[in-house]
Amino acid sequence: MYEIIDVTRDYLFVRLRLRDVQTGVTRDWRYWDDLEEWLCKEHGVKDLKGLVIDKLPDYGDWAESGK
Repeated sequence: MYEIIDVTRDYLFVRLRLRDVQTGVTRDWRYWDDLEEWLCKEHGVKDLKGLVIDKLPDYGDWAESGK
């Protein structure tokens, strides 16, 4: 399970900062900007920050650190 602790929007992309609930490790997940809209609709929320999700999103991948 992952907690979304921050959402950063860039021109065409959205970056979700995810914290693994079990280990506490934080990493960024990145995909096209419509990922945010899809996840809000899927989970019935208006804001992703603070949301705990059971699995990683179906689209996107881990973002490279330092970029």
